[in-house]
Amino acid sequence: MTNREAGINVVREMMGDQAAAKLSGSADSNTFGAPIAAYAVDQVFADIWTRPGLDRRSRSLVSMSVMIAMRQPHEFAIHMGAGLNNGLTLKEIEEVLIQALPYVGYPAIATALAAAAEVIKEHGLAVDENYARHRGLL
Repeated sequence: MTNREAGINVVREMMGDQAAAKLSGSADSNTFGAPIAAYAVDQVFADIWTRPGLDRRSRSLVSMSVMIAMRQPHEFAIHMGAGLNNGLTLKEIEEVLIQALPYVGYPAIATALAAAAEVIKEHGLAVDENYARHRGLL
């Protein structure tokens, strides 16, 4: 199996067929940005996400934490969805936000919470409305 195939398999398992097809098509397109997509598939997903030492759940926790700190809500949402597919629970994801809070501050957490609310809706996850409102998820 090539790095490209291995990377696309990781993307498919974590983010679904549509994301895998989109990233694969972009990487193979020979258009503007194709080398960046190829790097993501071949190096990030094939080489880094498959390394021994951390399981995918742990890698998702790290990735979400980095996206919170960098105030990257779009990327946080992508990694939150992947984290859910990697077996994380909403409670664990909420704990990531709580753990990050004293280090990155409320504005960064508020940004991530807004992105989390969208992921929760997109995934059709049942969240108690009072719980969600109290925590800024709705």
